[in-house]
Amino acid sequence: MKARKKSKRNKMYKIILPLFVLLIFVSSSLYSQDTGNTKIFTLSEAISTAQNNNSSLVNAKLDRLKAERKVSQVYNENLLPTLDLSSQYIRAFKKQYFDIFGQRYSIGTDNQITNTLNVSEPIPVLGTPVFQGIRIAEYYSNLQDENVYSEEAKVVGNVKRTYFNVLFLKEVLNVRKQTLQNSLDNFDVVDRKYKNGTATEFDYLRAKVTAENNKPPVFEAENNLTIGKKSLKDAIGLKDKTDVDVTGTLTYDSLEIFGDNDMLINKIANNHVSIRQLQISRNINNELLGVDKANYLPKFYIFGQFNLQAAEDDGRTVDNFRYFPVINAGIGMTWNLNFFRNTFKKQQTEIEIKKTDETISDVKQKLKISAQTVLLKIEEAKKKIIASLETVKLAERGYELASLSFKNGVVNQIDVIDAGLMLNNSRLGYYQAILEYQTAKAGLEELLEKNK
Repeated sequence: MKARKKSKRNKMYKIILPLFVLLIFVSSSLYSQDTGNTKIFTLSEAISTAQNNNSSLVNAKLDRLKAERKVSQVYNENLLPTLDLSSQYIRAFKKQYFDIFGQRYSIGTDNQITNTLNVSEPIPVLGTPVFQGIRIAEYYSNLQDENVYSEEAKVVGNVKRTYFNVLFLKEVLNVRKQTLQNSLDNFDVVDRKYKNGTATEFDYLRAKVTAENNKPPVFEAENNLTIGKKSLKDAIGLKDKTDVDVTGTLTYDSLEIFGDNDMLINKIANNHVSIRQLQISRNINNELLGVDKANYLPKFYIFGQFNLQAAEDDGRTVDNFRYFPVINAGIGMTWNLNFFRNTFKKQQTEIEIKKTDETISDVKQKLKISAQTVLLKIEEAKKKIIASLETVKLAERGYELASLSFKNGVVNQIDVIDAGLMLNNSRLGYYQAILEYQTAKAGLEELLEKNK
């Protein structure tokens, strides 16, 4: 009998053990698959990835590359001679004839081939704006450089904000879970008291309702975290099906110093990328104004022409055609005498310059206000963090005392619930203050173009 039981037990082990090993293998495979489909980023890694993948930044870099090619094109067009080659073959199916003293003569030949090479080069004097065109192309290339810096600053700022937002949402989820756990622990205490007859049914129901009410905020926090991660993925520029997550905690450096406020405000107002872009636009308009003024003057150029011609009747093969070269060279001039039309164009360019000057002044003022605002937000967030941290410590101690006193029958359950609510709000306020600080800091670094 014992032997039979032992045999059954061995058979059961033989069945269970492989299933247990298989379960461990499947679980580990699922875990590795899940982690393999999630990329975990540090802040610097997220920024570096965004600088390579973000669509807006990639397009800005391509525009810069296009502008560099345009500069090369302008140099080629203005400093190198223009060469044009043309070839023409004419076949006379019916030639013209004329009669002289009873004799008929034909005009032309059956076959005619003409090859022409034209060479021209503008002379950079008077109304020929060779160097203005080159400078305009270079300014345009510089403008595209500034566009890249501007877009890069926006991308980095957006990545920082979404990154810290994910850290904040993680902390919110932890607070919600801790609040739920505290309410469940409180319910366990009330449940035991209710069963022992030391707590009323009302206390029991209140504790149960409080615990149940703390479950939906956990689900909401989980959904918000999922949405926050998707926003970060979009900011980074990842287009595959990989999920993203972040590492680190939501903290701040209390000793961090950015410099003198007035110095920072003036630096942003005078050196911001938007100001540099407007100044380049003004330089372009100045060069265009120079071109408009040059249009009042004549334009000179030198040219040369090389012709290679052959005219033969039928009876001679193409490879035996006789070619005769003709070479010409000279100097030419063009002069646009529509002075009134050019005057209107010049006046429009002058108006554009004045508009740019007014825009520069307006943007500087707005940048000062933006810099002042973000610096005030940083200081305000610092004060909130200090105050909130002290409040969290007090709330934690208050909840601890309330829970202990309730277990000993000194205070009512409502006191525990109130203490838990204050602890929840104080923790959320603390993390919200840190998020406000990091968001304002990211805004300041974006204005200062710190793209790291």
